Amino acid sequence: MQQDSQTPRFSTIRLIYLREMRDQLRDRRTIFTIAILPMLVYPLVGMLMLQMAQFTQQQPISICIVGEENLPGEPSLVIDDGINPALLQKPETVRIESRTPVDVAPAQIDETCQSWIRDGLFDAVVLVPAGFDKHANSASESTSNATNDSASNNDESSVADASADDDSETVPQIELLYSVASDQSRVAGDRMQMVLDRWRSLWVKERLIREGIDASALRPFEIESRDIAPESTRRAAFWSKLLPFVMLVWAMTGAFYPAIDLVAGEKERGTLETLLCSPALRGEIVWGKLAAVTTFSIMTSLLNVVSMQLTATFAFHQLGLSQGNAAMGSPPIGAMLWLLLALFPLSALFSSLALAVAAMARSSKEGQYYLMPLMMVTLPLVLVPLLPGTTLSLGTSLIPVTGMFLLVRALVEGQYSEALLHLPVVALVTFGCLSLAVRWAQRQFENEDVLFRDGEQWDLGMWMRHLWRDRQPVASVGQALMCGVIVLMGLFFGRLMASQPHSWNDLAIAILLPQIGMILAPALLMSIVLTTSIRTSLRIRFPQRGAMAAALLLGFTLHPTYSQLGYWIGEIYPMSDAAKEALMPIMEMLNAQPLWAVIFMMAFVPAICEEFTFRGFIFGGLARDRGGLRAILVTALMFGFSHAIFQQSLAATVMGCVLGWIALRTGSVLPGIVLHVTNNALSLSVARTSEHPELFDSWLGFFLRQSADGTPSYQPIWIVISASLAVACLIYYSLFNDQHADDEEIQKSEREWIKSQELQASQTAS
Repeated sequence: MQQDSQTPRFSTIRLIYLREMRDQLRDRRTIFTIAILPMLVYPLVGMLMLQMAQFTQQQPISICIVGEENLPGEPSLVIDDGINPALLQKPETVRIESRTPVDVAPAQIDETCQSWIRDGLFDAVVLVPAGFDKHANSASESTSNATNDSASNNDESSVADASADDDSETVPQIELLYSVASDQSRVAGDRMQMVLDRWRSLWVKERLIREGIDASALRPFEIESRDIAPESTRRAAFWSKLLPFVMLVWAMTGAFYPAIDLVAGEKERGTLETLLCSPALRGEIVWGKLAAVTTFSIMTSLLNVVSMQLTATFAFHQLGLSQGNAAMGSPPIGAMLWLLLALFPLSALFSSLALAVAAMARSSKEGQYYLMPLMMVTLPLVLVPLLPGTTLSLGTSLIPVTGMFLLVRALVEGQYSEALLHLPVVALVTFGCLSLAVRWAQRQFENEDVLFRDGEQWDLGMWMRHLWRDRQPVASVGQALMCGVIVLMGLFFGRLMASQPHSWNDLAIAILLPQIGMILAPALLMSIVLTTSIRTSLRIRFPQRGAMAAALLLGFTLHPTYSQLGYWIGEIYPMSDAAKEALMPIMEMLNAQPLWAVIFMMAFVPAICEEFTFRGFIFGGLARDRGGLRAILVTALMFGFSHAIFQQSLAATVMGCVLGWIALRTGSVLPGIVLHVTNNALSLSVARTSEHPELFDSWLGFFLRQSADGTPSYQPIWIVISASLAVACLIYYSLFNDQHADDEEIQKSEREWIKSQELQASQTAS
């Protein structure tokens, strides 16, 4: 791996940028994708919408009424073989046909009507039972007489008896049959349901008038709804959800294809080696290519948004949507300016990711396969703001891409004070992710093993033999990542199949089975099969003197800060009431058991299983080739995802970074186990103090206090003191120098393997 120690020169970056731009602008495929395709796609889509609008008007639906002779005369449902105009604004949109099944037993009429709908003869069928008119009229008359008699006698019990008698009788019932599997049948069912509801209301109204009751009693007041938002605000609310989504998707797509051509394409053409051998630094090459890819990403996104805006403006005008709905007009100019402002950092972020991913591709064809995984990772971040009720807050501001999306939406909607409040957090997160992405892309270009990987065909049999024959003391990077994926997938499907525990035994099984069977077992099996040393692959070695004691001290001093972090996370991302109710029975079971049993099951066993897996097998594989930072971050994220509760996952990710740092400095998994056990045991023990309020008046009062809701928390002064001691422990670990012990042992094993291969080859030749 070649690393640059010099500062990149702007002049060299500019030359590389101009070179890449010139080469890309000469490519007809690039010009077509960036400029011509957006100008063609949206107008063609608009023309298609205008053509389809002629067929999307209300199409006539066919309704079959079985038993029309059983309908009452007044009020009429059918007039002259059509729907009563008083019941439907456009009665011509419903074609009525009366049909009676011939030679069909009454019990089979329902099945016959269903077959008519399935065969497409009718869109919906209305079944009117025999004697419906007489039954309905007699029911209304009996109800009226009973009501009049009870009212004349002024007897409340009589009214109640009459109502009870009515409820006891069978209510006349009309059946409406349709199929939701057919859009036409579903529309027919909805339209006919509306007609029948209006017919029933008209029937009730006429009955009340006939009995001398004012029909307005059914509608004592009217409700008038008014939208006070001005037209520009309504348009901004509509476009603020659509435009950022389109912009971000095209920014990602527009960055990926140029990145593939600038890296994988140059590998195929043989020009990348020439560029790498030039006096330009690797960082200068990355920045020049990144600037070119970002330019194409911005151009692609802007041209697509502008083309969509112009097409939508004309299409809405032709369809008449902009007149009836102010939200469907052209987007405000201010919205476009805010989108342009947010486009630059997000395009740079997507371009960095695309450039780093493209560096791993051995050809342009292989590079295109990487687009879908990259889209699957980033698209959820774009879709989260589209969920109902998602607003800009401190919690959403911390989510990459999502926070910027919501910030732009707030600016487009004119919520400037809220946007200004969260702007620093969004900017910090966005530029932090951009910095990490650029650093990743630069490391990809500095590693020639990534740039010039072997492109030979992959064979399953040879690969299986290679796994067993060329085993090493620790896992490879791919094996470590595969172990993490297996663990996380097992936990995911295991939680889907898990049921609510109802006893202490059920709870013990629900905790121990995933820990041992889904977290520890994959790492243990892979270390047995894929490595030559279980002890080395799981990083089981005694660290330097003082490391274990420092881990124990760090566990006690770090826990107050960890608890405060959990409190802040709960304030930013509050747990729902449903989740609290679901956890309440589990907490009651834990409180009913001895503390030592709870600590063993909730602290000791998880610490052993999780540390051997995440800071043992997976960490050892990822830390190869001096990938310490990669190992810390990836294992911390996997460790966080392994927790079921979202708030707990965030805190566990932070703790995973601390555990990874200790594992890197000590070269051992044992200090992490001590820290993990201590932290979990303290969390369980502190939670138990709420059952004994008298403890807060003892010496524990210097460390703990009881909150207003009765939950224990640490004293602020002790949080500050313990945080200082925890920092001192971390500084102490920075003095250790065992972090590369694995690399030395791997290199030693590789040298021995090479010697054995050379010896075997010489014996074969002789």
